[in-house]
Amino acid sequence: MVDSQECRCSVKKGNHRRCWLGFHGLGLAMLLTSTEAAQPSEPKRIYIANDDHTDYLWTADEATYQRAFLEMLDYYLDLADATQNNPREHQSRWNCDGHFWLWVYEKNKPAAEFNRLIGRIRSGHISVPLNALAVCLGGAPTEAVLRGSYYAGQIERRFDLRFPLAYAMENQTLPYGLGSLWAGCGAKYSWRGICACATRMPDRGRAPRPHEMYRWGGPDGSRLLMKWYSIVPPGNESLGGYAEARSPSAVVDFLDSDPAFAQRHPYRVLGAFGKGWDDLKTLTNEFVTVAQQKTTANRRVIVSNEVDFFEDFERTYPASLPTVAASY
Repeated sequence: MVDSQECRCSVKKGNHRRCWLGFHGLGLAMLLTSTEAAQPSEPKRIYIANDDHTDYLWTADEATYQRAFLEMLDYYLDLADATQNNPREHQSRWNCDGHFWLWVYEKNKPAAEFNRLIGRIRSGHISVPLNALAVCLGGAPTEAVLRGSYYAGQIERRFDLRFPLAYAMENQTLPYGLGSLWAGCGAKYSWRGICACATRMPDRGRAPRPHEMYRWGGPDGSRLLMKWYSIVPPGNESLGGYAEARSPSAVVDFLDSDPAFAQRHPYRVLGAFGKGWDDLKTLTNEFVTVAQQKTTANRRVIVSNEVDFFEDFERTYPASLPTVAASY
């Protein structure tokens, strides 16, 4: 619905179904969510998630990238240990943007160290998605998407884990049927951050999105809970980009106080994900520090593994979201 390449979009509520063009769905979303969203006495819950966007081979060769994976995972395992006595929402959490990180760690580390990583995944301090890496999935065949989740599925069965998150980053386009493939692999949640660059789309992804949170509907009737914020200038290092938490302190203030965003997102559960942008590696404890410093009586700032944001949102707003089935 955000760009001229849309092929179809449907909004469902109860037994009613309508097709919408342009941005008329925004008014419907506001209407549907007004009752649930009106909880001014509750503190806002702002989730900030640290990651390193893997532009594999963009900055260095394979060996260098894989050494960076190992270094970052070791760093955040140690930081999880160092902060484990903090209140739960102010403990360190790290988000891999592909399960290839996990594969590299298993191939290069002793079993005891790999089991330590598995333990931190189980405890929620490290998150791993179903997708192998951030790639342009609009150009991938169906079989490649499914095979891309095989290793994650093997780890789920070996260690009795679930990876409910999958996402496609940076590219402005999103295939209609991708959500169904991921749902069939066990995904429940997805989030989008785009580049707003190198595209033929006339608005470069910057037009206000009709829904910031919605159920991503697939052709088979499957649904994923999607977070896809309208991109805020200057672009991919701000809200709606793939490094929307590049400056975690600034983005907390934006989420809490920007009136235009509050109109588009009338909820008290908010999230900003992504730190690394195009850097080779990201080593920082600032998310813990920012969450501690920015928490007030009116807002709780939570260091996020991304899944916790979606679980909270589902609990708080279980019924009001529209379903959007579209190709972008």
